[in-house]
Order: sequence, then C-alpha cells, then structure tokens
Amino acid sequence: MPHRNKDCVFIVDDDEDDLFIIQQVFSQYSPECQLKPLTSGMALLDALAEAPALPNLILLDLNMPQMSGLETLAHLRQHKTYATIPVVVLTTSDHARDKQQAAQLKASGFITKPSTIEQYNKVVLKLRQDWLLGNCVPDQPAGCC
Repeated sequence: MPHRNKDCVFIVDDDEDDLFIIQQVFSQYSPECQLKPLTSGMALLDALAEAPALPNLILLDLNMPQMSGLETLAHLRQHKTYATIPVVVLTTSDHARDKQQAAQLKASGFITKPSTIEQYNKVVLKLRQDWLLGNCVPDQPAGCC
C-alpha cells in the first residue's frame, strides 16, 4: 500500500479558473503543501494508481464530464487502498440532494465554492486546519491562523 505525504492535496476540477484560484490561495496560505491539479475523475484514478504516495486530501468537484464527482467518489470508496483518503467535495452546487449523495458516499466534507477570494482564503485555512496540520503541513506554520 502506498504511504502518504508526497503530494499533499489532489485537486480535481475541470474548470481551469477554479483550479488556478485554489492553487493561488494554497500558495499564499499553505506554500509548503504540494498540490496536484487534475481535470477529471479518470485523471484522478490514473494519478492515484501511479502515485508512489497517497495524498492527504482530495478536493473533488461534482460537475465534470465523462465521470462526475459522485461517480469518482463512489470508485474511491469501493477501492480498498483509496477508501480512507479524505475527500472534500468542493463544488458550485448547494443542492441538498448533492450534499446527501456525497454524505452517503462517505465524503469527508462538502463545501460550496465561494464567490470571493476572501471566502476562498477562509476555505483553504479551514481545510488546512481540519485535514493538513500535522500531516503535510507543519503544526505551527509561520504566519498562519
């Protein structure tokens, strides 16, 4: 079984603008965290199969072509090696049905994408605190929190 910590966070989103924004916010608030941007569920599954180490967190969009985020999450949870990786859904959706389906598939969290950079900053700080401190991010990072 691969160990963790090489690439800290895999970000799966088919929207280049959203990928850019989340990477920029991570570089500001968590520069020591290695990010791996991916544009589809299939790309995520391929990257996990080839990775020498598992990520500490996967951020997963729901609305993607070919394989939706929910389908991707179902695949992850059915695979013994990937079933325990924290997966936080980060999507434009705020529908109760999407939240319920994500919870049934054992998503670790569900966040509706923010509309401002200030809100994105808060999201990244919360993700850092909840999922990354003590893993790929030092417990007492300089200039944080």
